[in-house]
Amino acid sequence: MKYSILLADDDASIRFVLSKYLTRAGFEVKATDNPQTLMKWAKAGEGDVILTDVHMGAEEIFKFVPELQSARPKLPIIVISANTRMVTALKSRQTGVFEYIPKPFDLPDVKKTIERALENQTAAQIVHKPAPDQMIGKSKAMQPVFRAISDYASGNIPVFIWGDVGVGKNLAAQCIHDAGARAALQFVHFDSETGKSAILDCLNKGDLFVDRLHELSKLGQAVLLELMEHNEQLPPQDQFRVIVTSDLPFESLQAKKAIRADLLSHLMGGKIYLPPLSKRAQDIKDLALYFFGQVRPGGQKTIDEAGLARLSAHKWPGNVRELRSLMQVLALQFSDKVVRADIIDQMLHMREGSPAKDGHIVNIETACTELLQQAYLGKTDLIKPGFSPYEQALQWFEKPMFAEALRLTGGNNSKAADLLGIHRNTLRTKLRNFSD
Repeated sequence: MKYSILLADDDASIRFVLSKYLTRAGFEVKATDNPQTLMKWAKAGEGDVILTDVHMGAEEIFKFVPELQSARPKLPIIVISANTRMVTALKSRQTGVFEYIPKPFDLPDVKKTIERALENQTAAQIVHKPAPDQMIGKSKAMQPVFRAISDYASGNIPVFIWGDVGVGKNLAAQCIHDAGARAALQFVHFDSETGKSAILDCLNKGDLFVDRLHELSKLGQAVLLELMEHNEQLPPQDQFRVIVTSDLPFESLQAKKAIRADLLSHLMGGKIYLPPLSKRAQDIKDLALYFFGQVRPGGQKTIDEAGLARLSAHKWPGNVRELRSLMQVLALQFSDKVVRADIIDQMLHMREGSPAKDGHIVNIETACTELLQQAYLGKTDLIKPGFSPYEQALQWFEKPMFAEALRLTGGNNSKAADLLGIHRNTLRTKLRNFSD
């Protein structure tokens, strides 16, 4: 038996490629470039599966989905979209769409998804209220995150979110809460000092958020375990859900025995890995402009394309949190209406290479003492290649001086040099040396 695919996409090249591939795979394909024709075919009883783009011209397919489902409740709908934001994945789940496939896609994956849809035509629909598009990202690395948030948002199982510091784990947890059936209920931050009874009174079937599980004290673990055991005894409709974040993967917590095994057994459920910003360079421009606009709304200030390119090329060891911090500084400290690449370059250089311990800048006397002690022992951890201890210490001192001078003068090199009492060429030479 040949199954029939109703294909809708306003991109003629995509219609051509999909039609050819699926026809060769043994399907009958009927293609259109608009949702109205798709609706007409589906209502007439044609097609076994719908494969459709999200946006066709000014129309969005989600507007037509309720009518399609009413007319053909067992007809699976698969959406494909280049608009790879979290809201697309959430709308797909919330409107009862069978699957969401982000562009660019692999043709064999499309075929496998259609085959799964045909096998699951009686699957129940899941419909929940829409959620805000809180997470920014169109990169391929973020698509599994958006899909997982969509999948777990209205579930009742624990959700474990992990990734490096600053990647946005807390935001992902909030998105899971806001996008699901518990959005109107409480989102309670776990604090072992609050006490079990007080936490339960606040929760009332909502979401319990446990931040930085890997750092939870023995007392905190004991209190959380009590809560989980109590929750397990309640009827399903009265249970709360727990959402956990950690810098370490679940398996690492198990292997290191950092968290008691009986507590971890209660926390087994859905897992979401948030990638570092270096793995999602495609998103840096959108994130930067968003954070910049939060401080300077209304387009009063902006960043030029060269500056955005410089941001995209940076490695961002502090991830999204570091990017947000820099954007806030740039928006507030510089008077330029257009922030240029050279200003961004200077700010990035000023933030790199400073002596620090546990993420905090130490005073210059302590830094110099440690620097000389390490040099005396033949260690070079704090010294840049080709630098003497004196040159390294001098750069530590000069960087914050130059950064403050540039901040006070709005990034004007001549004015900054005058303020420092040095020649403009000296300032430029020093700034170049900082980047080497």
